[in-house]
Amino acid sequence: MPLMTKCLVTIEHANEIQKALGDIGDHRFLCPECKKPVIPHSAGGNQSAHFEHDERNPACTLSDKR
Repeated sequence: MPLMTKCLVTIEHANEIQKALGDIGDHRFLCPECKKPVIPHSAGGNQSAHFEHDERNPACTLSDKR
């Protein structure tokens, strides 16, 4: 279940930024709690739009605990 839906920008804005920049430079987004890199994911199928940590962080309350 997605825990993080906002990261100072909306998912939609984050996806627009990634699309516009493509492979130019480092345009990572950071978790507002642990400051580790997160990736924006658009809604699709039965999943709502959300940010997901690049690597799970068990110490962060916004990270997936799987």
